[in-house]
Amino acid sequence: MPKRLELGVVKEWLALTEGVFEVRQMWAELGIVSSEGKNHLRVILYRLEHQEPPVIVNLGYGKYRKLDNEAPEISWQTANPERIVPLKFPFGEHELCRIYPKSIVIVAGSINAGKTCYLYNFIALNMLNFQVDLYNSETGPEQMNERLTPLNIPNPAPFMVYERYDHFADVIKPDAISVIDYLDINSEFYLVGAEIDAIFRKLKTGVAVIGLQKPPPTPVMVRGVRKLIDRDLAYGGGVTAKRAALYITMSSNRLKLYKVKTPMKKTVNPTNMTWTYSFTDDGAYFTNIQQYYGEDM
Repeated sequence: MPKRLELGVVKEWLALTEGVFEVRQMWAELGIVSSEGKNHLRVILYRLEHQEPPVIVNLGYGKYRKLDNEAPEISWQTANPERIVPLKFPFGEHELCRIYPKSIVIVAGSINAGKTCYLYNFIALNMLNFQVDLYNSETGPEQMNERLTPLNIPNPAPFMVYERYDHFADVIKPDAISVIDYLDINSEFYLVGAEIDAIFRKLKTGVAVIGLQKPPPTPVMVRGVRKLIDRDLAYGGGVTAKRAALYITMSSNRLKLYKVKTPMKKTVNPTNMTWTYSFTDDGAYFTNIQQYYGEDM
């Protein structure tokens, strides 16, 4: 195979490749089997790595990625700080914090703490004013019907519901309000932060409201008394809060604003504000919502 043609084939292969790739992968997909062909490929990759501007980045151990040199300019001086997304939240959080376009909202809840109830009420509050998409991995259609019907949803519903379990950034609409119930990475909790980051990068003017699971309370002995200590953060820990403009944590019939990136009023910091709540008999609504001034969750 002529050298020039090989370079063209390699460039064509790279144009169709995303993410990290390996030399062995190229051998297989380009049909390179001889030692001479493999050595020639290494030469081509070396030149693509060191040309100006480079085409690829060498990650070591036979791994590469394509160079991403896009860095769109941000016109920050013409931006309007008052251009918030006027979403409504079930506990009135919209009166305490600003949600700007391209924002992540995390709702972290223990099992049966009301995470799905919260997300469904959020949809009901906003479905007539925004394009809302619900990505569901939590319930079947029958249970969803049972839980959404009491919220007086019109028929047909003014929002879409999709079945989705992972890689949400591949399907969400950049300018819509995407509600994810919920983001589950099974036991690989370290991937949660990467998934949230991918969703954030996909957004343009839209907002993603992401449900996450929290670990159960941890039993500890305090002066001989057994107590259950709740964690604020979901599985995955601190990385789950990295991108959040608003981080809500729920357990033991309490809701807490763990993180508020931009308060609505500079004189009021709502971080750590907490409310207690109950549910209606059908589990569709929150009741008895009261601000809580006791010890932290």
